[in-house]
Amino acid sequence: MESSQFSYSQSRFETIEQIDTRGATCDTFRVKLYGKLHFLKRLKAGLAGDIRYQEALRKEFETGYRLEHPNLVRYISLDSDSILMEYVDGQSLSQCLATDPDYFSKRKNADKFVRQLLDAVSYLHSHQVLHLDLKPDNILLTRINGDVKLIDLGCCYTDSFPDTTGHTDSFAAPEQMTGGVVDVRTDIYAIGKILECLPDHTIYNKVIARCTAEDPSDRYQSVEEILRDVSRRKHYWPVVAVLLSICVVLAVAIALNHGDRIPIDEPTRSLSRDSDIQSDHGLVPVIQAQSKDTFQQTLPVNAPTQQPSKKDERTQLNEELDHLIDKAYRSTIATFCDSIFPPPIPSAGNAWADVSTEFHNQTVQIGDRLTEKYPDIPESTIRQEVEQRFQSLVSYVFNQMRQNGQR
Repeated sequence: MESSQFSYSQSRFETIEQIDTRGATCDTFRVKLYGKLHFLKRLKAGLAGDIRYQEALRKEFETGYRLEHPNLVRYISLDSDSILMEYVDGQSLSQCLATDPDYFSKRKNADKFVRQLLDAVSYLHSHQVLHLDLKPDNILLTRINGDVKLIDLGCCYTDSFPDTTGHTDSFAAPEQMTGGVVDVRTDIYAIGKILECLPDHTIYNKVIARCTAEDPSDRYQSVEEILRDVSRRKHYWPVVAVLLSICVVLAVAIALNHGDRIPIDEPTRSLSRDSDIQSDHGLVPVIQAQSKDTFQQTLPVNAPTQQPSKKDERTQLNEELDHLIDKAYRSTIATFCDSIFPPPIPSAGNAWADVSTEFHNQTVQIGDRLTEKYPDIPESTIRQEVEQRFQSLVSYVFNQMRQNGQR
């Protein structure tokens, strides 16, 4: 395709406004063409006649033009010294972190950002393209909805263009710094460094550690593996919550039909009553005595004797877990201990659904936080402990509500 077909001189644009002068090789402009805003990337005047830089622009355009993904900026046309692209109304990740750091403190925003970034990089890899310059300055977030737009394929590697023009030291993998062989794991290293920039990056600590391993063989071997690890926790908890709620409702319904009384402490019969605490709604079971035994049961039969420091860590985890779950309980479903089941009006059931969902969301966050804080304790063990507490307290409140209804 001849570049003359895409030649847009300055006179063709209705408006042209320079928006960045910091580029080493190119100036950038916001231009209007046919009433629509576009982004123009043009070689600096001193480099416009250099065939090496012209070829670098052609490489970027020809690679980007064939790609179509909602989280990749679109390439539109090529001239001898410039590329015309989709204009993105937003700001870079670097700017967002500086001007609105609280944005990523909301877990849903952080998860959305990570998912869209991984989707975009996975798409590149599936089309035989390595980005090789992933960094906050090359990730835009749209002003509307905060969607990711990945930009700048100037350093990319493809089968047709194997020569790369550079990298950013603080985000480059060791093999880039030493001139070694690059592959998908090189981009994966940069993804880990980008996650480190997020304000609450500790929720991704395990992912970050594996992404940024010095040896590429110790990293994730594909972006899809990262997506599975990031998504697994998010998908696991709603399933657990639904199953537990169904079990509790069925148990209560059966008991009502048969007129059998469900003991208040039945869900926690095996718990030590010394660990109960007094609340505004009576005794609330806090699973503490059983927790230590549960941790021991998860160990292999031939596991070596635990060191005192390990026992202290698990004791500390139990105490912190009890405190956090109790706090979440008091702020949510504890308020229903004085309610009646079945409710006298149907709308009361909606209120219970809202509050119990909030309790579930808080327990998920507690599990996330403690998993990151205690990396030496198996994640499955911590999740099991949180699940037991969640199930017991939901059952406890249901039993209280049923007794109120009987009275």
